[in-house]
Amino acid sequence: MSSPVVLSFMDGEVGVTLGDNYRYIFIPYDLTVIYVEASPSVDDGDLTIDINDDASGVITAVDCADKDVPGTWKSTHVGGTNAPVTIPADSLCSFDANAAAANTAVLVHLWGLVGSIPG
Repeated sequence: MSSPVVLSFMDGEVGVTLGDNYRYIFIPYDLTVIYVEASPSVDDGDLTIDINDDASGVITAVDCADKDVPGTWKSTHVGGTNAPVTIPADSLCSFDANAAAANTAVLVHLWGLVGSIPG
């Protein structure tokens, strides 16, 4: 197995409410997602994160409502039950924060393997 690529970013600030398509990233090569972790800056009710590939949800409803319990999505590559998701080269990915409260920041880590890796 190749070494994982880890994409990490923090979004949100005072006076801003995260929502649909709050962050865009361009994926220049095939990337097989094997693990996602999301953590809010404060407890935030029903907060979930979606990852979209060219506007279609590929990983949805990662529960990250509790500050002290990061939400995770795990593929079979890391002991989870989900099939890995391959995002094709030249994709525009966007992220949704569902039911986010104002002033909540979210840290997201997305782990992937370069290439189309079978489950």
